[in-house]
Amino acid sequence: VRSKTHRTISCACSTMAEGEEPSVRLGRYVGRKSDHSCPGDHVTWEIVLAEGGQCTIECRSELSPSKGGTQAWHVEGTWEEDDDEVVVSITKEDPLGGPRSDRDVTLQVDDDVLTFKGAKCQWTSPPPDPFLEAMAALSLKELKAKALSFGLDPTGCIEREEFLELMRRGKAAGALKEASPVASQPSPTSPTSPSNKVDQASAPTESPHASASPVASQGDAPPDTPEGPQEIPAGCYSLEQLTDKRTWEKLDVVSTERETYLPDGVFQQLFGMPKADFAKLPKWKKENLKKKHGLF
Repeated sequence: VRSKTHRTISCACSTMAEGEEPSVRLGRYVGRKSDHSCPGDHVTWEIVLAEGGQCTIECRSELSPSKGGTQAWHVEGTWEEDDDEVVVSITKEDPLGGPRSDRDVTLQVDDDVLTFKGAKCQWTSPPPDPFLEAMAALSLKELKAKALSFGLDPTGCIEREEFLELMRRGKAAGALKEASPVASQPSPTSPTSPSNKVDQASAPTESPHASASPVASQGDAPPDTPEGPQEIPAGCYSLEQLTDKRTWEKLDVVSTERETYLPDGVFQQLFGMPKADFAKLPKWKKENLKKKHGLF
């Protein structure tokens, strides 16, 4: 951290030739420092370098502040490249801690590593996307409906990550359409609309199929029907219930063991093994499998 009065920066964002990419990789950098302020104060630093020169830095400790741990804080700012450094100017400080707005934060750059307060922060993922974060908060059923509403074909998508990947590809290709939410609203009133009555009168023999066809294409009801009638044994819940936080928080389940509440057949299909074999796996492997299916 250095004072703005001593700052001499050659802003790479403004001096780079047009079309030249910054040498610093955009995304989330995470680092850890053990015993930061006292024994047991294991601190995690998270730095996000986003497009447009936007940046956030936050701090979290495994040790409670009441026991001497570092107080969690989150600051925002703008970043610039200066040779092998990234200089962050704080624009929004946190009263609980962190760099102040009258100071610049200098981060050493080495490939995909930023050094902050002596900790090596490794690049872990691209910058967060508000749209995808909103999608990730939806249930599987809502994700499927959203995909259809955006004009995407969710055929073959079963797991949450598959739906999110479909959204990512659609967004990157500029293929997302916002027309369907508007189109879905007239459907309840369509039976009473004059035009619909005329259509039904003109094709009386096909009206049941004609009226059912748009609903099936918009809601994609047929693929859902096999899941709906399946009876769930007492004490078990569906994958959709156990991956929707708003739902499983209201259920009588252990949050860290939600996979055990799946019916045996569903569990076997998801994980490729019975529950007894899954329980014998090492913790790290179980966590990776649960993450894959939205159960971690």
